[in-house]
Amino acid sequence: MFDINFYKKSYPIKKNITQGKLSLNEFETIEKEFETLRNKTPTIFNIETTNYCNMKCVFCARTIYMQRKNIWINDDLFEKMLDKIQIYKDDSLNNFWSWLEKDAKFDPKEVSENGFYFSVVSRCLILHGYGEPFLDRYLIKRLEACKKRNIPIYFSCTPATMTVEKVVKAMEAGLTVLKFSLDAMDDNNIKSIRGRKANYDESIKKILKLLEIKKERGFKTLMVPCMIAINNNEKSKKMHENFINFWKDKDVYAYIKSQDNRWLFEQNQKLENKSHYAQQYCEFPWTSATIMAEGNVVPCTQISNNEIVLGNVNENSLEDIWNGEKYKKLRTMHITGKFPKGHKCSEKCDQVKLFEYLKKNKN
Repeated sequence: MFDINFYKKSYPIKKNITQGKLSLNEFETIEKEFETLRNKTPTIFNIETTNYCNMKCVFCARTIYMQRKNIWINDDLFEKMLDKIQIYKDDSLNNFWSWLEKDAKFDPKEVSENGFYFSVVSRCLILHGYGEPFLDRYLIKRLEACKKRNIPIYFSCTPATMTVEKVVKAMEAGLTVLKFSLDAMDDNNIKSIRGRKANYDESIKKILKLLEIKKERGFKTLMVPCMIAINNNEKSKKMHENFINFWKDKDVYAYIKSQDNRWLFEQNQKLENKSHYAQQYCEFPWTSATIMAEGNVVPCTQISNNEIVLGNVNENSLEDIWNGEKYKKLRTMHITGKFPKGHKCSEKCDQVKLFEYLKKNKN
């Protein structure tokens, strides 16, 4: 979930920035306008319920850099954060989606990675971080707590870590959207990408069984088979086509996702990034916050090892952190580009930063 109102209201400024009409000379004006538009009540994008994971994905920062202790988020803290969630009403979402299609030229009804982001991520609280949600021993209890508050929930999983029984319990508990990460269509390739525990054939059997159960029992959970595009050679293109065709007549939302974490692992530099992220600049410092399992507040889901900690909700309120000095400094750095050496945002992230547009723009 992110602040759709900031996204919409700041769009005229974004157009001026991305079209070369504003430069670094105007950074103070941009900073003031963004501060005026920014909601002083934070929107929670993601809550990491656990950082336990039994996979070794080649493109995941956790595999190489994770030094955090494996933990689950505290129950009381989790529910405290849920009480901060302000869900969007249907009218607000429909107005945003109509505006998005008309003015921003993104169609939320299109089955694609951008369509998924704007139709699902905009309205759902995400419950995955740098762990596998189905390894969270308290997952069902957490989903029930969300359902009690009418909070729509989405998370992604690798099918190798789930059981049909546990997914059924999650659907019973009100899970809104479940994404299955499938990055090849044979065991050898998927194991080379996700690690030895991955198994394509077994994963497909589980998903198909879940679709049967969903139909029989009338569950509303949206099932999302997803494949990350790691290469764009002819073999990969054919695999992506076969993947989409396999799911075409089934009750799913299947799409191909652009690879992220390219700063860490990139098999093909010519591979196109079709995500809206590649067409814009990072807005996370203004649109949402992510809560890690320890209670640390970080700017986005790219933070795997607490590289940027803006506060901890065990020690301070989320509102004080969101409106505090550390967040203010981060927002300024994104506009001016004055990051300290080694900063995660400037050196270990795929997303374009706002200052990169301003820097190349003429006065």
